[in-house]
Amino acid sequence: MQYVLNADWKSDIMEEPREDYPSGGTINRYVNILMDKWFKRILGAESHKQTLLALLRELIPEREIVDISYNRQRKKSPIDDGHGAIFDVECTDAGGCRFVVEMQQHKQVHFAERALFYSTFPLQEQVKAQHKGAKQTSHDVQFDYPPVYVISFLNFSLHKDSNQVLFRYDLRERNTGELMTDRINYLFLEMANYRKAEPSAQDSFCEKLAYALTHMSILNARPPELVEEVFGLLFAACEVTRLSEQEQNIYTEDIMTTELDRRNILYTARLEGLEEGREEGLKEGRKEGRKEGRTQERAKNAVRLKNLGIPIETIAEALELSAEEIKALSLS
Repeated sequence: MQYVLNADWKSDIMEEPREDYPSGGTINRYVNILMDKWFKRILGAESHKQTLLALLRELIPEREIVDISYNRQRKKSPIDDGHGAIFDVECTDAGGCRFVVEMQQHKQVHFAERALFYSTFPLQEQVKAQHKGAKQTSHDVQFDYPPVYVISFLNFSLHKDSNQVLFRYDLRERNTGELMTDRINYLFLEMANYRKAEPSAQDSFCEKLAYALTHMSILNARPPELVEEVFGLLFAACEVTRLSEQEQNIYTEDIMTTELDRRNILYTARLEGLEEGREEGLKEGRKEGRKEGRTQERAKNAVRLKNLGIPIETIAEALELSAEEIKALSLS
């Protein structure tokens, strides 16, 4: 069963739209949570605290999180560049453990180093909070601070040849694997590594989560394979109709801008691909030249579409490339 895809923009590619696609030309049922503003709006809202709490419980079961409270303060950067650090979502559990939750739409150079640098902000705040609470007790107490978890949802792959979605990092001795400290932890969910067209009941939680986050905005309903409680909360929280009228208007503008960009890229891809193919074909004087020219240009457009959060199978259909070619091109 297929649940996905707004077929309106690619009607010239598909023979006929499927009945279970959302109707073209309309805002679909669920918010595109891959968009930074709306990721913050959904998971950073007090009204959706139970959604974030359920998500953290699934991702970090060993923590046994009972409750959370949101942190909204701005972090001061030690670099005098005029910028501080404002995380997408930050919260603290009842035991003082801090969670930084981020959505990363586009691949960045030195991403891991960036994550390490920004994780020092909540670490320093943990020390300050512990020092304030310690008061006149031993100086060493201030370094017995609660852990920090940095959770990044990546709409790209750092391990392009891997199907693994969740990567967890901490500080360990290289040879023995002995844990140095549990006070800093990193969870990177490489959602692009989940390459199935549909979820399966046998998928891990993180694989299901990758599917849900990357496909939600083009689904009509929650797939039955996503049975965990957190998905019920997440899909309910992302209902467009739950936004205020003003927010719905803003969201519509955001989506229309993204949709126009996407349609323009698709249209340009087809034109440039054909033109590139013709030029290459004339130059080489053979059919293989035209095919190579089209493929080279489509490779560039595959990257652009991937950066807009378009699923791999959709890019494959639009650019007439195989899913395997898209994976290799868009993640290279």
